[in-house]
Amino acid sequence: MNRANRARKAPLQPIPRSIRVGKKRYSIDVVETMLNKGEMARVYPAERRMQIAQRSNISGKKFKPEQIMDSFWHEVVHAILVDMEEYELNRNERFVTAFANRLTKAIKSARFE
Repeated sequence: MNRANRARKAPLQPIPRSIRVGKKRYSIDVVETMLNKGEMARVYPAERRMQIAQRSNISGKKFKPEQIMDSFWHEVVHAILVDMEEYELNRNERFVTAFANRLTKAIKSARFE
């Protein structure tokens, strides 16, 4: 069976410990839950850090790896928009979510072979 005929599920990339956005390096902390109800993740541009939760602070259920990765890229999109000084677009959660969902899928589908 050749490669084109094999269906392979790409493994999820691990969450990095840090990432550079523009001239700023953000540290990334994977935490058990977020403090604010309903949050899955948050970027703190002034502090140059991100937090990504592993578990819901409402239901207590563990997030799926895909949800965690999507939350990470969502916060990266926010950081990029801050770097670009696109503050109005940064406040548009519908845009950020839609963009992050597509970014997650694009990255997940990338093949380096």
